[in-house]
Amino acid sequence: MISLCKLVVVTTAIAIMLTVAPVAADWNAGLELFGQERFAEAVEHFQGVIKSNPNWPGAYLMLGRCQLALKQPDEALHNLRKAVELGPDDPSNVAALSRALIDQGLNTETIELLEGVDLKNLNPAWRVEMERMLASCLLAEYRTDDAVALLESGLAEAPDSAALHRAIAGAYQAVGNRPAAFDHLAQAFTLDPDDHASGRSAVKTALALAGATADDETAESLRMRAVELATALATAAPEYEHLLLAGEADLAARQLGAAADWFVAAVSKRPQEPLARFYLGRTLAALDRNDEAITHLRAGLGCAPDDELEVRIHGQLGRLLACRLELSEAARHYQAAGDAGHAQRINELAADFADALTRLAALRGDSAELAGMEAELEKLGDNNGVTAVAGQREIRDREIAGIEANLTDVRVALCQ
Repeated sequence: MISLCKLVVVTTAIAIMLTVAPVAADWNAGLELFGQERFAEAVEHFQGVIKSNPNWPGAYLMLGRCQLALKQPDEALHNLRKAVELGPDDPSNVAALSRALIDQGLNTETIELLEGVDLKNLNPAWRVEMERMLASCLLAEYRTDDAVALLESGLAEAPDSAALHRAIAGAYQAVGNRPAAFDHLAQAFTLDPDDHASGRSAVKTALALAGATADDETAESLRMRAVELATALATAAPEYEHLLLAGEADLAARQLGAAADWFVAAVSKRPQEPLARFYLGRTLAALDRNDEAITHLRAGLGCAPDDELEVRIHGQLGRLLACRLELSEAARHYQAAGDAGHAQRINELAADFADALTRLAALRGDSAELAGMEAELEKLGDNNGVTAVAGQREIRDREIAGIEANLTDVRVALCQ
């Protein structure tokens, strides 16, 4: 898209040609006010230019732009149409009118306007801009094949145009060709690393395609491509959303250590976001770091997750706590997750092994307390005290191991 700065440069150049005429004062004042975004004041000066030079398209162009900024679309379209009528060969007139028409949903008129332009004779920047606008209107009018053909032709002339790759990705999404859409989104992000939206869309599309294919090799390739793109995105712009996405990509690719690192970074960015806590807990559980996983999952519940995520967190906690033989709490989480059958089964097991589980919980509490005492004595340099407390803790840990060994079959069944 042609920027305001570029337009001011062009119109300033025009102003130089007008300095010999009385209209120069109005024109130059209008441009200055336009650059300062004082649009209402600029309108008066451009109207003065039109009064003195009623056949000059530039004045209508600038007046229309001011009126667009002032939310006066009807007046703006009238003047932009006049600019095109008087200066049909000036791409700035055509582009300004096209953008205004698109904003008003006037796609049919935009198509007629742009299809009347000889795109091949435009400079590359204008050609890309107008091809993108025309394609967006064709898509809006359900002429998807025409949009794809137009953009493919444009890419043949400008294969390194990130803008065209973005546009054709949207066209391929519209026709349901997600693999082609992914290829062009990835290419757009590669060509323009500041195009974070294309990068995010490319990663999400790759992961979705990997999950949908039955071909293991293709799925693996897509997941690794997602990891590559997500890593580049999160490294260049370490925002919460990008860190989370990089973690999701690594988790999908079973690169659990890397995934955990990204999720830790995401949690650090936004500690109150439950989704990052859930993903981190899930990843730590896969790494057999269950105590840490439970901590983050519990924290996630405290971060007001939506209903769907809350159910998922309860389900994860139910399984992890069941593996630890903390059956009463596990049953509560399964019940909260809507899995009444699992909750009932666990409650029955808890009743069958009530005495052993009560003793196990007491021993774990004692062991944790003794470990704390041991750490404090170590800080004080009391080696004898450390040895005595460590001995007591080891006795309890051996009894814990014995009870857990007796309940091995139960644990194995609950951890499935």
